[in-house]
Amino acid sequence: MMKKMILAATLVGGLAGLSGQALAAHHAPQKGPGCFPGGPGGYGGMPFLTNVQLTTAQQKKLKAILNDSHPDFHADMEQEHQLHKQIQDLLATPGKVDEAQITSLQQQIATLHQQHEAAHLQTAIRIHDILTADQLNQIRETQDKVASLHEQLRALTAPPPPSDDDHK
Repeated sequence: MMKKMILAATLVGGLAGLSGQALAAHHAPQKGPGCFPGGPGGYGGMPFLTNVQLTTAQQKKLKAILNDSHPDFHADMEQEHQLHKQIQDLLATPGKVDEAQITSLQQQIATLHQQHEAAHLQTAIRIHDILTADQLNQIRETQDKVASLHEQLRALTAPPPPSDDDHK
């Protein structure tokens, strides 16, 4: 039981680290000809696209989409960091907590998240529109395989069912 809990904690920590690495890779400078934002994790947060063979024309369109004007995520991350710091400062100040101010800061953070998600989805839609039906099917197959692997991982790391002794 303890081994499974440690394994689960390690996996969760590892996945969280990968998310940070993916974000850093997305904003990392590009190297070499034909490289696209996103590094080894994929094209601008589209990891399943790395398994798809793109034509030269599609590669050019994809590069244009990814280089197109998109929000300054570094500035937004800094703004979010400052908003979280303001919340921490409010919670560390003696006296009554200004809940209205905390709510306002939370709403600002939520707005940043919504803007990021909307920008990501618009990019995904534009990328979808340059792919063929076969390429989209290939992506779907990869997504299904990954989902199956995640399900297997959850089953392996789930706590054991309660024994009959636990009910007595």
